[in-house]
Amino acid sequence: MIALMWKAGSKFLGDKGPSIAIMMFLFFTSGILFWPHGLSVNMAVGQEQEAIRYEKIRASYSEDAAALMQTNGELFTKSLSILDNKKYYCLMLQHLGAGKVAVSRPAALPRYESLCGIFTDAAAMVDTYADRLSGWNRFYPELYEFIHLNKGTEQHIGPFLTLEECAEIAQRLASLGEQTTGCLLYEEPQRASLYPHHV
Repeated sequence: MIALMWKAGSKFLGDKGPSIAIMMFLFFTSGILFWPHGLSVNMAVGQEQEAIRYEKIRASYSEDAAALMQTNGELFTKSLSILDNKKYYCLMLQHLGAGKVAVSRPAALPRYESLCGIFTDAAAMVDTYADRLSGWNRFYPELYEFIHLNKGTEQHIGPFLTLEECAEIAQRLASLGEQTTGCLLYEEPQRASLYPHHV
């Protein structure tokens, strides 16, 4: 019986031995190469992606906006309603003010100039959020927003860290003839999602 098993095993290894040996060698070397660094390689890839995202945000908006993204990603995402409007209106102003386009649509220029200025000031407020929130330690301010009605669509603009900041931007837009609501306080579930560490 043992002799038969030995003979069958020898025949199997004779037929499949080289491929089994190659597979074992590859398995062994991959274990040696990746075993001590497996977790750190994954962490390094995650850190690299985070660094790329930081650079994109810094280039698209500002270094302070990128710092806010690192400090509080949810608050940064909500603040895109301000940052993207600034980017849009200032790009439209630049486009309409260039060359022959300015001659064909001069009436739109003052509006885009004013909107660019207002949202630039609002974006400057967002640039202070990371510093202001980190300086308040465990104090989490109320958050405010308003609704901007533009061509039949509602856009929530915010968050603002104080009622005064929200009211200033909403009133400046209203003085241009833009339709805005009054400032609205974020409800507790919304606020809790933006301050995940708040108890």
